[in-house]
This record gives sequence, C-alpha cells and structure tokens, in this order.
Amino acid sequence: MLSAASRNSSQWGLTLVNLAHCHGHQCCALCLNICHSKYFVLVIKMSTKPSTCERLMVQKLTSNFREAVSIETSKMCHPNKEEICVKNKYVGINATDVNMTKGRYFVSGKVPFGVGLEAIGEIVEIGDGVKELKVGQCVAYLSSRCDAYAEYVCVPADGVFPIPEANPNYLGLLVSGLTSTIGLDKAGRIMAGESVLITAAAGGAGHIAVQWAKAADCHVIGTCSTEEKEKILKDLGCDRVINYKKEDLAEVLAKEYPKGVNVIWETIGGQVFDDCLKNLSTKGRLLIVGGISGYKTEDKEAMVKRDLSHLPEQLLFKSAALIGFLVLEFKESFEAYFKFMCESLQAEKLKIITDDGKKSTGSEFFGMEGIIRAVEHLHSGKNIGKVVARLS
Repeated sequence: MLSAASRNSSQWGLTLVNLAHCHGHQCCALCLNICHSKYFVLVIKMSTKPSTCERLMVQKLTSNFREAVSIETSKMCHPNKEEICVKNKYVGINATDVNMTKGRYFVSGKVPFGVGLEAIGEIVEIGDGVKELKVGQCVAYLSSRCDAYAEYVCVPADGVFPIPEANPNYLGLLVSGLTSTIGLDKAGRIMAGESVLITAAAGGAGHIAVQWAKAADCHVIGTCSTEEKEKILKDLGCDRVINYKKEDLAEVLAKEYPKGVNVIWETIGGQVFDDCLKNLSTKGRLLIVGGISGYKTEDKEAMVKRDLSHLPEQLLFKSAALIGFLVLEFKESFEAYFKFMCESLQAEKLKIITDDGKKSTGSEFFGMEGIIRAVEHLHSGKNIGKVVARLS
C-alpha cells in the first residue's frame, strides 16, 4: 500500500511513490505493473511539454510593435532549482510594451530580446527546490525578464501568485491592478472626501482605479472618449464623467472644481497633463503613471516633451506635489494587494473588464499574431478594460 504522498520528478515527468513493502524506498510508478496485488495504486504523470515553443522576440528597436517583433521557435525552457515552468494560457497587454520594443526602459536595448510583462497559466514543471507549488496549479505572474509573450516561460517560484483558475480576469490584478491600487494608496495617499481625477478611466488600469477610489469614499472624476465608455464609467460609480470628445477638460475642471482636484491620476501626457496641472488643488498630488500620448514617438529621451519652465512655481504656490509612480518599485506590497484584490473579485466587490478582441474587433486575440493585434488595438484607443490575448 502507499505509505506517503507522491512527489513529482521534474526530470522524467513521472510520479514517484513510497511503498510500504519496500521500507520507505521510492520506486518509479511505472514499475508497479510487475506487481499484481490489488493494494497497489498506479499513478503516472507524464510531462506534456513539447521540445520547442513559440515566443515573440524583439528584432528591431522601434515603437511600431509589429515591425519590432518576430515570431520565433525556440528550444523548450527548463526551470532551475528555484524556478517553475508555466504554460501560458493568457497574457496581459500593456501600453508600455512599445516602450520596451524601442529600448526605452526595462531592457538593455540590445536585440534580440523577449517582451511581455505578465501572464497567467498552469505549472508544467517545477525545480527541485520548489516546495510550495505543484504541477497543474494555476498561477499569475509578472515576468522579471520581461519575456511573458511566449507559450512557455520559466519564472522564479517566489514571484508567482497562485490563483483558483486560469481566468483572464486575474490578469487585470497584475500590472493594471497593482499599479492602480498601490499607486493611489502609497503615492496618491487618497483620503475619504477628496476629489480624485482618473484619466483614461475606462482603460485597463483606469477602470480599477475608479473603483478603488470610490471604495475609499472619494469623489471620482473620470475621463474617456466615447459614449460607450461614459456608460461603463457611470456604472462603475464615477461621480463625474468627462468625455473629452464632447467637453473641454480644462473648462469643466475650472468651472465645476474651482478649488482644484485633490489627487490626479495621469496616464496620458501632453495637453491633458497641462490641463491637470493647472487644476490641481492646494496640497494636491498629481501622479505621473504614464504618458501614452508620447509612447508611439521614436524619441527615446522623453515620453512627452513639454515646456515645464513654470512648473516649480506652479507647485510651490499651491504646496502641491508632482509624483512619479512606477509600480515595480513597490514589490514589497505586491502580495498583500494582489490577495486583497483576489478576495474582492471573488466576492464581486471588484469588477474586472477584459477586452479579448471578440466584441471590439470581431476576432479573438489568439496566439502570437493575436498579441501583435492586441497591442495595436490598445494603442488605437478603442479598448475598454484590460486587453488580453489567449495562447492556449
């Protein structure tokens, strides 16, 4: 009879079991066929990993994602002692992907290199030193090597988040969710009763930021570009939705919020940044989370070039703060915030909207070509919620 729990052999993809009649010595389960006793249980777990896999590799430094990447077939990766190998089910698309393809940040700038920040999938192999995870378990992860756009990826075991299932909604809790929640709490220091402006509020991070600020009892203002997005933001609890295609952002803020906005979450840059800065309140905090309006330029030196000669006095006379926020500098908070968002999602207190291309483009973002299409879709400004692509 089996006397102990089975364990996986990552080298052979088999399940090893301890047999009482062998005095605790391990025997390969494949050898059990020589035994005819009804008390033996045969357990075989064969590896389903192929010898090769597809991945996106950056071959040219440019903000044109399609021109920058190629679909490559590479040898299958195998985890080292402290790593796991994940078969990606879904990957998350981020605006900053084009910053990586043009070598602006996160990468050395020497081609070829991988691309992609996040994914969810199933563990197919574990390193010998990994004790807390098992083959078949679903996990979400941020790729420390920025190479998530691949069918299989090896990642450090201590950097993944176990999830109940490979549901694309969990992708929204990674880059977008962690950026929104940690950014508003740690950098924005939002407090009940304050006014909070979220730009690109119907996007992957924006729609989560709206809900987080509302949960903190803030007055939430959200900007968007279509009537469909207006409706979604109102449904999410936005107190004031500004469709900048129909209304002038600066005029609305000056008229309806004459004392300024307490906290501004800014991801667009350009004229939107200027309008936000002018309408920041006394002791207000303006968070620079991104500058998507400048991501598609080929200039590596600046996201968006602006005349900031008057910036010091604009901040000084309001005792206001301009704060840059990059979520990767807050890794110590990832686990707690991800866990809380998971619980909120499962309790239906947090809504994650995903855009997989089916409704928005008429065709699902699937496979490596689907990732390329998804990046282009995000930068078209037509997406609603978190853009995701399915790999398997």
